[in-house]
Amino acid sequence: MNLWGIIPLVSSLVFITLFAIVLQQAKRRVDKVFALFLFASAIWSFSSFMLVSDPSASSGRLIFWNEMVIAAIPWAAVSYYHFVRVYNNKRAGIGVYLGYAAVLSILVLGLSGIVVKSVSLVDGFLIHDIGSWDYIVAAVTVPFVTLSILMLVRRYRSSIDPIDRNRTMYLILGWSILLVIGYITPFTPSLAGLPTDHFGNLGNALIIAYAISRFHLLDIRLVARRGLTYAILTVAIVGIAGGAILASLEIVPEAPTSSIVLFATVIALLLAMVATPLRAAIQTRVDRLFFRGTYDSRQAVLSFSSKMGNILNLEELAKEMLPAMTNALNITQAALVFQGSTDTDFVVQFAYPEGESSLKENLRLNSDSPILTWLDKEDLSLSPAQIDIIPEFKGLWQTEKEQLTKSDVGFLHPIKSRGKLIGILALGTKLPGGPFSHEDLGLVSTIANQAGIIIENAQLYTQATYRATTDELTRLYNHRNFHERLEQEIARGSRFGNTFSLIMLDLDLFKAYNDIYGHLAGDQLLRKIGQAIETSIRAIDLAFRYGGEEFTVLLPETRLDDAYQVAERIRKTIETRASFREMPVTASLGIATWPNDGVMKEEIISRADAALYRAKQTGRNRTCLSSDVLKPETTQIGAELEAQPRALSIIYALAATVDAKDHYTYGHSRKVSEYAVALAEALKLGQDRVDTIRAGGLLHDIGKLGVPDSILTKPGPLDDDEWEPIKSHPELGVEILKRVIDLVNCLPSILHHHEHYDGSGYPRGLKRDSIPLEARILGIADAYDAITSPRPYRAQLPSEQAVAELKRCSGTQFDPELVEAFIKVVQPKQVKSLDSGVKPTGDAKP
Repeated sequence: MNLWGIIPLVSSLVFITLFAIVLQQAKRRVDKVFALFLFASAIWSFSSFMLVSDPSASSGRLIFWNEMVIAAIPWAAVSYYHFVRVYNNKRAGIGVYLGYAAVLSILVLGLSGIVVKSVSLVDGFLIHDIGSWDYIVAAVTVPFVTLSILMLVRRYRSSIDPIDRNRTMYLILGWSILLVIGYITPFTPSLAGLPTDHFGNLGNALIIAYAISRFHLLDIRLVARRGLTYAILTVAIVGIAGGAILASLEIVPEAPTSSIVLFATVIALLLAMVATPLRAAIQTRVDRLFFRGTYDSRQAVLSFSSKMGNILNLEELAKEMLPAMTNALNITQAALVFQGSTDTDFVVQFAYPEGESSLKENLRLNSDSPILTWLDKEDLSLSPAQIDIIPEFKGLWQTEKEQLTKSDVGFLHPIKSRGKLIGILALGTKLPGGPFSHEDLGLVSTIANQAGIIIENAQLYTQATYRATTDELTRLYNHRNFHERLEQEIARGSRFGNTFSLIMLDLDLFKAYNDIYGHLAGDQLLRKIGQAIETSIRAIDLAFRYGGEEFTVLLPETRLDDAYQVAERIRKTIETRASFREMPVTASLGIATWPNDGVMKEEIISRADAALYRAKQTGRNRTCLSSDVLKPETTQIGAELEAQPRALSIIYALAATVDAKDHYTYGHSRKVSEYAVALAEALKLGQDRVDTIRAGGLLHDIGKLGVPDSILTKPGPLDDDEWEPIKSHPELGVEILKRVIDLVNCLPSILHHHEHYDGSGYPRGLKRDSIPLEARILGIADAYDAITSPRPYRAQLPSEQAVAELKRCSGTQFDPELVEAFIKVVQPKQVKSLDSGVKPTGDAKP
């Protein structure tokens, strides 16, 4: 066999093997067309082998195989062009069909004896007479070769997927090898007639097979850098060794051969010793040439793992990691995305640069986002451009797509630890506007893999620290942290002369709430209270759960009057927003200020606690200052409270139970009490009578405990039999309360609050001034709240209609002078302050 016949033989065997493998696994159209190209190339190589394998073959046989080679060359070019079009998601097109028609025509004409006139082999060289068919075959082949190269280059430039760009680069490289070795060298005079074209064809096939069979590829830039490094190293070593040997021959021309061999051996050993550092030095120079200004940043990122071992703080990790990544990749921004502390959504917690990061402003991924699912499942980088082509994202909300666009994200890379998604590395776009390379993705993947376990440890450390200082139920700071922060604030105040205030807060009747609705509802209420407090204070203020239903708030650099405003805002927020069941929820608050109320921690806490106790004593749902504790008690009800606080708590719990019997009476007793107190204060009554009216308003419907629920909640008018227990509830209320000494002053107002000014009321039919003033006030407040509240038998009415109704009944049901005074109290300005945020409610029946 001719030695040159081995080349096309090996080439044909490789092509046949590749063809068999690809054809067996060909499911996509691109694989099938690639199999067609491999088959054409196999025919080309096999025909060439048969042409040169036997120099003594007959002329007819040589002509046949030469004709097959001439037809196979353009066939391979056309089929490759066909493959490139399919690779670019294009149809075959008219050009492909014309190309196949031209190949078929060349084959038919060749077999008819028109193309090849004569063929012979001389010393392995092919000598044939084909006239002008060289140019005809070139005219068919060159356009398809050129178009293939142009389409691949265009694909490479337009692609934004690093993996696709590398795969395309391999195709360009393989086709370039085929073009140079397969199509140009045969026309070189010194190589003409030799089957060198099969070297290029074989190299192209192997590169293509590797490129389309692997999803993860080596970066072509990496191949180029490594190849250039080893090429320079080889040249340097050969040059040094050859130069040293030639120099020795010049110096000692008559040296024996053994000495030259020994000298060459020594030189080889020395070069072997310096090869590694020399390669490293050359690699550094080559890498600097490729990466230019980003080289130092890349080295810092690659050595980052050695710095991360002792990091347990996520903020410190972000400061080390994000700037290095941004500079190394030459991108606009970088961010670390983790789950929030209060929800399961992934949000940007750290970003670089900090002040101008669109990622931090716009990027937020819901816990059920398909993006999170895909990143967790695939463990691959995801660019926004891939959203429209990946089937899993067809159901993605438009708002999520807009978030990715506004955030200017280049791609997202998952950060996983022990197979669980714990974070996302979000990177901005390239500064020149180009795509990311495969090596960029490899660098990001390496850092993300190294950072995964470190980030998880940092998160666990952060969570442990958070749990040690935070109340798990309310998300406020805990009792231990309160004492630490209070001591720090005292130390800071002592050093710089600043003042601060302390608010202590306790929920009213929380035990009764727990008894009625259960501890789960109580926990839900505490969480809502924590949220209400946080929304009512400044960012620099600190809120704590002190214990049970008690809370504290530290107000740095806040004086007493400002602290009172904050406390009132908290109280009103709780009153209007935290009541989510039938029972209203209120809070009592006490305020102390450092250093006016003491310089020691215990003194400040004691004074705030005393003020809180004072707020409880004087009717709850109010704010008291530490200075109020020094005031003497002036009212009978106030003086008695200290003696029987437990009994009064029971009575107030019963009053809350009355309101809880029907959602239409939600907060009714509290609202009646507030309206009545407002009218009493407008009449400038004494504080003792105001306190009596406040308690009477809270307890005026206590007798409804004996009224069946079916009557209270009946969606329609009551009949005469049903009215009897309604009319008896004032007397029943007195029976319940008369044995509690601290509520004796309230009994007249509770008994007579349904008496009418003209004597038509119940239970005694009293008239005019014979009705106690407190009862007349309660009657107006009760009626107003009943009108402006929803009822089972009608919707609630606006305050204007309620005022009109009071005027209509003035002189008959109500005291005219009191009605006039009450209307002034509940004008729009006052109504807004009384009713803000609370749905007005009233009695089940008037």
